[in-house]
Amino acid sequence: MSADPSTMNDPKRIKILMQNALTRGEEGLARLSMRRIFELGGAHHPDAMTQRLWQVVTAYEETLRIKHGRAQRATKMRKQIETKGPIATLAALATDKVVTPGFIAVVESGMAEFTGEYVVLEYANRFDDAVVQAARTRLEGFGIALPKTWRSRLN
Repeated sequence: MSADPSTMNDPKRIKILMQNALTRGEEGLARLSMRRIFELGGAHHPDAMTQRLWQVVTAYEETLRIKHGRAQRATKMRKQIETKGPIATLAALATDKVVTPGFIAVVESGMAEFTGEYVVLEYANRFDDAVVQAARTRLEGFGIALPKTWRSRLN
């Protein structure tokens, strides 16, 4: 019986579990492992929205690592978080006219809840209406179900 990634807290061990699962053709276990890696991405942040943003960064970096077979840091996004803060970074992700490769990669992995746009809707009360509408439009444009907790103030 394989380990349960949902009970693990060491990303390195979870990555090994995920790689072994992929080698054995256990797609379900590999997917659960990937989700857990994403979840652990922001674990050390006390603010829930900032924690979710770091999960987005982790999802982007990990998805690209799997796709390209080597580590790729989200340098631009990390710098933006450092210089402008989490709210401005999430707003920029949601309102960017160009859909980022990170968004596409994470959506293609079936985990759209780890996109910046999804986080914007989860914390819609912290963003301007235009940002919320842009996030909603992008997610709906890709056929992504909106967060269950989200209630539109825009209609």
